[in-house]
Amino acid sequence: MHASRNQPFRLYRLDRLSAVAAWVGLSGLLLAGCGGNSSDDAAPMSRVAAVKARPGGVDPSKMCGTFYPADRAPSLKLPPLEAARPGESVPAVPRNRWVWINLWATWCGPCRREMPLIESWRAQLGREGVAVDVWYVSVDEDRELLSKFLRQNPKVATGTSLRLTSMQALDPWLRQYGLDATQAIPIHLIVGPGGQVRCSHVGELRESDYPLMRELLR
Repeated sequence: MHASRNQPFRLYRLDRLSAVAAWVGLSGLLLAGCGGNSSDDAAPMSRVAAVKARPGGVDPSKMCGTFYPADRAPSLKLPPLEAARPGESVPAVPRNRWVWINLWATWCGPCRREMPLIESWRAQLGREGVAVDVWYVSVDEDRELLSKFLRQNPKVATGTSLRLTSMQALDPWLRQYGLDATQAIPIHLIVGPGGQVRCSHVGELRESDYPLMRELLR
């Protein structure tokens, strides 16, 4: 199955994740954006405001479904995770570099297709003096299926590879960052040094998005 940028993969495939389908129905299919009562919650900056804040420059908010300026960015709170590969562990969120969280699944073609692009960007950013860790977080419910897939495809989700262990936890986690359960994967969260979420992006990345990513991480 193929999906265009305008019609990306649904976050959940009912034929593989029937249990999640019931949960999505229970939650009303649509999550409230930027919900919660935590003191870390913060309102995103509109794209118009972001353009005004960067006169004459590249506007990175054009790549972000939700863009947070540094002084209003919510803190990253991880959902329950486990290492996707045997012998590995869930790392602590580094405080001295950017973290790029990529939400994906084995059955998502666009997710797998963009991974080489993500890795090439990570390397290019490193050459430009910007340290970025990429965390691949799978939403596959079947742990063994994911483990087998990674063994058979060693170039997929290289580096830090994790799996979400509770679909029930996904709902409130996404809601903190302006996302909802009807949106598609891949989903990208860009976390700044210090552990604050600066940007969320839904859908497959394109080569032309690199200048926006570079400006976001400047």
